[in-house]
Amino acid sequence: MYTRLIWFAALWLIFNACGEADAPADLAQRQATPPAHQDQWAVFLRQSATAPSVITLDLGWKKTAPVENYSRLFTATIFAEDLLPTGFPTDSETRIADELQQQLIRELEGGQYGLFIGSQVAPGAKTLYFYLKAEAAAEQLAQQLVKDYQKRQVEAAISPDKRWETYINTLSPSLKEQAEIRNDQVLLQLQQAGDALNQPRLIEHWAYFPSPAARQQFQDTVVAASFKILGFDTIDVGKAARYGIHMARQDSIHVPYIHQLTWNLTRFAESLGGSYDGWETVVVKK
Repeated sequence: MYTRLIWFAALWLIFNACGEADAPADLAQRQATPPAHQDQWAVFLRQSATAPSVITLDLGWKKTAPVENYSRLFTATIFAEDLLPTGFPTDSETRIADELQQQLIRELEGGQYGLFIGSQVAPGAKTLYFYLKAEAAAEQLAQQLVKDYQKRQVEAAISPDKRWETYINTLSPSLKEQAEIRNDQVLLQLQQAGDALNQPRLIEHWAYFPSPAARQQFQDTVVAASFKILGFDTIDVGKAARYGIHMARQDSIHVPYIHQLTWNLTRFAESLGGSYDGWETVVVKK
């Protein structure tokens, strides 16, 4: 059951997370909030021992967090009434939760009381995350907006988080999740070009190593796994050099398969002191 739930969450992310991300994207027209900030929204799958969830997070705060004066964490969890068989909220429930999300953004960010950093959709509920100014007016407004919202049950909480530990340590993507975000960006570009992502195709990959011997060990292993070597290159980096390999294999491109494939290549390259440098493929319109 858990494996099926993971697979469903991956599909939910591909087909519904764009709607989840659209709401933050619409914030480009909102009133600017201090400090100067560049939105950088990412949507990714978070796997846990109990159930997966889909996190939407503004990575644009990564370099500036914690933000001075915004030291109170405000969370609002909206409980869905209409659920899919896997427990995730239906599209209509997501839209209902988004109504409260947009209202909180308008009032808290518009009045410069708080910063919306993201949300998390899990089976049964959607949780919104804000950082508020340490002012009574900010907390009172947030609590009143939740109290006035009558369409669904909502649980809200406010707690001190001066160091933004929830943003940095709890919500921010791991290295594996960051790799999946990059994969999803490629998949989105393919979808926008008319690719249904349902056909296997030749996928090209690149990796770089600190020595020819490390590259050779990587090469021997991937060739044994049916990869075809397309070429080699060497890049001078100061007094050192990076020894590159370009390879390809016919593979599926669906999620979560592509995530696991690229992560396995990443881990193997890193075990040899190297780095995986990404992938590309062609658009298949069928």
